[in-house]
Amino acid sequence: MAEKIVVDTSVFIKWFKTRDEDLLKEARALLKEVEARPLDVHVPALLLYEVCNIFLLKTRLGSAGLDDAIERLETLPFTVAPPATPLLKRAARLGRDLALTFYDASGLALAVELDCPYITADRRLFERARTLPRIRHLSRVGTLP
Repeated sequence: MAEKIVVDTSVFIKWFKTRDEDLLKEARALLKEVEARPLDVHVPALLLYEVCNIFLLKTRLGSAGLDDAIERLETLPFTVAPPATPLLKRAARLGRDLALTFYDASGLALAVELDCPYITADRRLFERARTLPRIRHLSRVGTLP
């Protein structure tokens, strides 16, 4: 059975967008590890909307480029978790407890549900959630289980 991880938008976007991004080397190494061994990447459904919003607002892509970028999403090995009520409730509780947006808390909630590491490149999110045993900052991921 493959190990699982949850990545947030700050990591996932680095697999596509390289301009104005830091920790690209670490993000590429993580993607290579995902592709090289049985390691299932899970994301909340909301991540797809966040990533597409970044494509739209933070890149210079035209219509055809946007279409291509969105189609490339399907080429990456990841599983989208549907927004089930228990997951939404857990995200709301985590968001309230850790002073996070619902968007950020949704990935944490998924990692809690799956009992797996949650990887972020967002320093603020990491600092607020560092008491959780599953959270890891992309700069310190190293080798995953």
